[in-house]
Amino acid sequence: MKGWGTALIKDIKSRGYVEVNGVLYPPNSIQALSIATKPKKRTKVLKTGGIDDTRNIKNKEKYNDPFIQFVKQELGIELWPEFYFCTDRLFRIDYAIPEFKIAIEQEGGIFMKGNSGHSSGTGIARDMEKNNLLVSMGWRLIRRQPSEMLTIETISLLKQILS
Repeated sequence: MKGWGTALIKDIKSRGYVEVNGVLYPPNSIQALSIATKPKKRTKVLKTGGIDDTRNIKNKEKYNDPFIQFVKQELGIELWPEFYFCTDRLFRIDYAIPEFKIAIEQEGGIFMKGNSGHSSGTGIARDMEKNNLLVSMGWRLIRRQPSEMLTIETISLLKQILS
């Protein structure tokens, strides 16, 4: 018999009754209406594969790592991290310069033992598919090892491609 009270309260709340300080009030009562409940706004995700893509804007606001700062300092160019470049697939580029269609991939884990992540057969096939799609869409791709990211060589390579 202990659970019937919980079930009754749950049923009453499902009918719109509002609990205020341990007391349940009908939905249209003054007490219930005095509780300001705002419905959650669902923002529509815009998926364009460009700089107006909601996912890309969110990633740009979220990430600001040393490589992004380095490129901005050396070249005065904004990098877009974790950039979704197409709408058909959920492929992302580690870093992108969308106005010049330049993609920079950091190839991590290439010397790891075993079949993990990008070094497994499935991972390599997925990366090949992503890279081929990227190039077919007119992007230029730079692939660097983590140890090469924060180097003058990477900046020189970017300058060469930009000119």
